[in-house]
Amino acid sequence: MAVTRTEGARTGLMAGGIAAIVFAVLFVVGFLLTSDTPDGDESDLKWVRYFADSGHRRMIVTGAILLTLAAVAFLIFLGVLRERLRGAAPGSEWVSTIAFASGIAFVAMIGVFTVGKGAVAAGITFGDNPVPRDATIMRSFESLGFGGLLLFGAGFAGLLIFTTSIVSGRGALLPGWLVVAGYVVGVIVFLGGLLFFPIILIVLWMLAVGIVMLSRSGTTA
Repeated sequence: MAVTRTEGARTGLMAGGIAAIVFAVLFVVGFLLTSDTPDGDESDLKWVRYFADSGHRRMIVTGAILLTLAAVAFLIFLGVLRERLRGAAPGSEWVSTIAFASGIAFVAMIGVFTVGKGAVAAGITFGDNPVPRDATIMRSFESLGFGGLLLFGAGFAGLLIFTTSIVSGRGALLPGWLVVAGYVVGVIVFLGGLLFFPIILIVLWMLAVGIVMLSRSGTTA
């Protein structure tokens, strides 16, 4: 039984580590592919011409698919993280629950971002919808996507990182430097949702945690 539990823990850490790294890569590529649209203050004509280009639409749709896969990878990571946090430190169960709930909410905001960024392009490509002649439609979907991710999503991600760091520090689940970094990153991401740099910090934190999980998958019971 002890051997089975040990193998299960190692397998979980490996899966969580791989999922975290896969998320980081897919999320960055998907984000870049879906965000290469005209600036909000560009002319209506430029917006219409952008979405009339089938190459641009394919790029956005591809990015949306990658973001969807990134969300799946994040859920796998989150499931492993939840099991690691549960019972890691007595009295921290409620903090672990907040971390898990925050992760679920963050995934939902990735979904909002993906739909907002990809709805128009996907509707034209797969639904035979005409290219909108009113650029306000495209701008509105863009604003919806970015608002969901950079405001609400960053807040949920910051809470996830901060609460994970609390439990990890009490239960020695992560190296001390990563726990301290998690406190700082969590606060910055939580408060900095109106800026772009929190997205970079989320990705870097995921990469760091994923690498730690993988490194410990061969030794952790």
